[in-house]
Amino acid sequence: MNSIVSEKRFISQTLGVPYENLSQSYLRSETVLTTQAAIDFTLQTNKKQAALVTERLLNLNDEFVVTHFTVGLKRIASDTPTDLQQLTAPILTYDNSTAFVGTNGANVSSIYNSDLSWTIDRREFIPQFPMRAFRRVPTAQQGADVGYTSSGVDIADGFDNGLYAFYPSEPTRINGRQTIDLSVNLGSSVTFDDSSNSYYAVFEARGYLVVNAAS
Repeated sequence: MNSIVSEKRFISQTLGVPYENLSQSYLRSETVLTTQAAIDFTLQTNKKQAALVTERLLNLNDEFVVTHFTVGLKRIASDTPTDLQQLTAPILTYDNSTAFVGTNGANVSSIYNSDLSWTIDRREFIPQFPMRAFRRVPTAQQGADVGYTSSGVDIADGFDNGLYAFYPSEPTRINGRQTIDLSVNLGSSVTFDDSSNSYYAVFEARGYLVVNAAS
């Protein structure tokens, strides 16, 4: 039997959501990296004034069932990225030294020695989850003129499957009206900002959307 069908049946039976109301979807929240000791993510539309074109946040009356989640990295070679630059920037699954080339670019490695905490209505869903669980260094890694002394082929990072770098979660139901606190805790202040680059931490959850659940 299709694994999605089995998963939806389990969620419907366990959480009481009608099977036909579960639609495969995702949430995505991005935070620009400056100088900080914690990286906070916002998952709800009513909590964020200006979402990036690449973000997908939870509407006030909707619910979402989380089944997988990850935190990745993004780099754009601009201090003021355009929508097009946001849309074309790849999500990286490790501290790629070819991408993070600025003065403070190497500091993104600190993220993988920290932890993720997630509370829902002030109840701890995930107290401390190791960020290292999301780090995936592909066999084929990004590089320019690989194997050549001058001009040659450029190689992009490998990406094995659609859930590459995602970690499974017990199906968990959240909605647009809850108090949701989601943070990467670095333990000490870290400077990421560069004058000619914009770096982002990207949280993404996969699962099922329940539209207009509040109504």
